[in-house]
Amino acid sequence: MEAYSAYWPALAEAGKSSPERARQLLQPYVKGGYLDHLVDGVRDMVKQEREPYGQAVPRIKEVRVGGKHAEVVDCLDMSRAALADRRTHRLIPETADAKTTTTVTAALERSSDGRWQLTGLSMKGTTCTPPSR
Repeated sequence: MEAYSAYWPALAEAGKSSPERARQLLQPYVKGGYLDHLVDGVRDMVKQEREPYGQAVPRIKEVRVGGKHAEVVDCLDMSRAALADRRTHRLIPETADAKTTTTVTAALERSSDGRWQLTGLSMKGTTCTPPSR
């Protein structure tokens, strides 16, 4: 699912931006209350002087589509993702997680123009095995 896969690099870029710019970057991929939630998260990271470091890599395991709704189950590779100091752009070591994968479930909705957008996402906090390529 393209919208889900494209969301992750957009999220990483948004996290390095102002909240206003983050909203612009995420709007093609996210809608509704989930968009507001992510922008609030960027605002919090700015206050904490943090930014994304590296990038999470999706490893989609399953996609279920029913009408204009879809669910993506992913084994997200977090081995190259953490947080950095917003001023120095250096990794904050304690933010790098020893777990390299986590199970993610994302809800998406197809808009009237046919685009899929995320409406919610949950990370289960459990490690997983990515699908074989």
